Amino acid sequence: MERVSTSTLFSRGIDSMLERQSALSRAQMQISTGKRILTPRDDPPGAAQALNLKTAITQVEQYQANADRARARLDLQEATLAAVDDIMPRVLELTLQGQSDTYSAEQRIAIAQELRQLNDELMGLANTQDSDGEYIFAGYNADSIPFSNPADGVFAYSGDMGVRTIQVSATRQIQDRENGYDVFMNLTTSTGAQRNLFETVHGVIAGLEADAPNAVLIDDIHAAHEQIGAVRARGGARLNSIEDQGRVNEDFIFTMQSSLSEIEDIDLAEAVSRFEQDMLALQAAQQSFNMVQSLSLFNYL
Repeated sequence: MERVSTSTLFSRGIDSMLERQSALSRAQMQISTGKRILTPRDDPPGAAQALNLKTAITQVEQYQANADRARARLDLQEATLAAVDDIMPRVLELTLQGQSDTYSAEQRIAIAQELRQLNDELMGLANTQDSDGEYIFAGYNADSIPFSNPADGVFAYSGDMGVRTIQVSATRQIQDRENGYDVFMNLTTSTGAQRNLFETVHGVIAGLEADAPNAVLIDDIHAAHEQIGAVRARGGARLNSIEDQGRVNEDFIFTMQSSLSEIEDIDLAEAVSRFEQDMLALQAAQQSFNMVQSLSLFNYL
């Protein structure tokens, strides 16, 4: 009977030490991580609520990342169209100069040569690529160069008319770029015909090279310039919308993270106090075990 009693005390002593060591280890982990809930069994309702909050935060962080990408794309579009906007006044100026009767045929050819260079610059801007190598004005066909000049005076668009959007909130999508057809190709001229920007500039060039400038094209250059301005205005409005949604997303993330902190985070002072108590309890359990172990050896002798 005595041996069974000693064996039982010995087993209980080990169990007590293991339990105290586990409590101490948990307290240490809570202090080091700053988290109250280490596993779901620590607080099942709290763990479930924390999981829901983390899922919501992750989703909105993805929306925010999408908003950042959309902002970068629209910023690049704006920079590109601003460069187009900078060229158009010079195109108009040269077009007006070429109309003057004071210019000779040779002078008009010289003007036409500069306009050719400017038209090449415009096409280069229309074929702008982003940091991922995508052509920003190609619609969904962003891997292929959208604009080409297969023959003199012929300008082709091989992109599509797709409108690309990106999700920036659970209920909101933002168009993050324009397709090249809407920006450069779909120009309504003063005569009601459809012509693209490059053909319009080339029409001026052809007239000057033939020493027969066409005054009608002045209005078409104006119309092309206004179209670029309208596209820029749409992009600016979308950038403003992204900024507004970004602030909403940031506020939501901050609020959810604060709620998550209230559920998960420890009271450091309380945790340190509990750690010290667990340390004392472990030391007491070790002392008790040593006494039982000594008793067992004494009985054995």
